[in-house]
Amino acid sequence: MASATEVAALERAGRLVLPGFRLRVLAATGSTQDVARSAARAGAEAGFSCVAGMQRAGRGRGDRAWSAPAGSALLCSVLLRIPHRCLTGMPIAAGMAMRAAIATSCGYQSRLKWPNDLLAGDRKLAGVLCEVEPRAPGHDIAVVVGVGVNLRVPSFPPSIAGVSLHELVPDPPTALALFGVFLGELVPLLDTLQSDGIGGLRGQWMAHAAGLGEQVTARSGSGDVTGVAMGIDDDGALILRTATGPVRVLAGDVHLGLAPLP
Repeated sequence: MASATEVAALERAGRLVLPGFRLRVLAATGSTQDVARSAARAGAEAGFSCVAGMQRAGRGRGDRAWSAPAGSALLCSVLLRIPHRCLTGMPIAAGMAMRAAIATSCGYQSRLKWPNDLLAGDRKLAGVLCEVEPRAPGHDIAVVVGVGVNLRVPSFPPSIAGVSLHELVPDPPTALALFGVFLGELVPLLDTLQSDGIGGLRGQWMAHAAGLGEQVTARSGSGDVTGVAMGIDDDGALILRTATGPVRVLAGDVHLGLAPLP
């Protein structure tokens, strides 16, 4: 899936932003998340990363399956160790980093859909999954950030509203090239998250968010809530203006495209 030269270049670049960066490149694996989570349990340093050409058991939020033909997507996971107070901001920071990486790499301006999808129009271009591993002795909490980006996916099942970057730009980056840019965008956002909390990211997130000012439905285990999306709170919750007042949605899926409230 990648030449030795590409791998070596990414390893050099990765160590500049994450001193503990160590890259494992696999032609195929069950899930890059599982590779990185196993490394976290073994005490790996922040920066351990896995990129695969294909996943046999890739997953997104809510254990949804994530699949793509071999070599058609960026499938990656990176291990980070962060203070507990930053956990809720990780999906926000990771989504922002990948949005910026795509824009830097090929000029396409995708939109952020709360909590962690990237959209092109109303179709999904990329998704982010953040999973926590218990604290290893002598380490901060481990968060494994997984990202899947459709780069050259030829088609999607009828039930999937997906889009591939090659449909949007003439020359999409390679998976490793995009991953390298992603790391460079992620680290300063993590620094801001640790110093200023989600409040330090809110303005930039809202500038690229999908559905703000529109009526949306947020679906979670506690039921559906419909209202106008107003922004995010200091803990990453989505704020909806409803007929009975503001509602904070801490976790769930947002469905866009509803008519605005009067």
